[in-house]
Amino acid sequence: MADWQRMTAAGADFEFKSVQVGTFENVVYIVRDPETHEGYVIDAGWEPEKIVEAVGDTKVTAILITHGHWDHHDQLDALKALLKVPAAIGDLDQGMLKSPPEQTLRDGQELPFGKSTIRAIHTPGHTPGSTCLTVGNLLFSGDTLFPGGVGNTKNDTGHFYTIIRSVEYRLLSLPEETVVYPGHGNATMIGTEKPSLAMWKERGW
Repeated sequence: MADWQRMTAAGADFEFKSVQVGTFENVVYIVRDPETHEGYVIDAGWEPEKIVEAVGDTKVTAILITHGHWDHHDQLDALKALLKVPAAIGDLDQGMLKSPPEQTLRDGQELPFGKSTIRAIHTPGHTPGSTCLTVGNLLFSGDTLFPGGVGNTKNDTGHFYTIIRSVEYRLLSLPEETVVYPGHGNATMIGTEKPSLAMWKERGW
């Protein structure tokens, strides 16, 4: 389990940490204000008790789900019960949850915590309601963007050309120094991935 990291960038001042859960290398992220400890949990695949331990004294406002695939929300109801907070997901993915969400996320929505704000970016393609979340110079990309390519679209909810458009116009337009934290595996940067866009298009998956 990672320790809290203090970030001051792009007008934001916040702390965040990550915790890996389950067997698919799912990564759950927690962001919070360093003074008030107000914050959010991003995704809720498995091991809710481990997530609660990572949360510590964070005053969680809500659990934000990046998309509707089960490995990102399988234990959401258990985590909500432990933290006593609502959940939110992109509107087009809300029917993929086991229980209806208390809130939905819309493109451009701003979610304040302390002096900082998380902004939602609708990035369909992996699922219709996939939503990335950005704060400061960090991007929590769910399964939309990974080191070396876009998320899998060979599933019942995916569409390759849609995810390519989302990544090209919604994510690769962010500053190149933006650090990308995906829903599985290691981090990367927008500037690292941007030169590969043409190759991804040609690859076609």
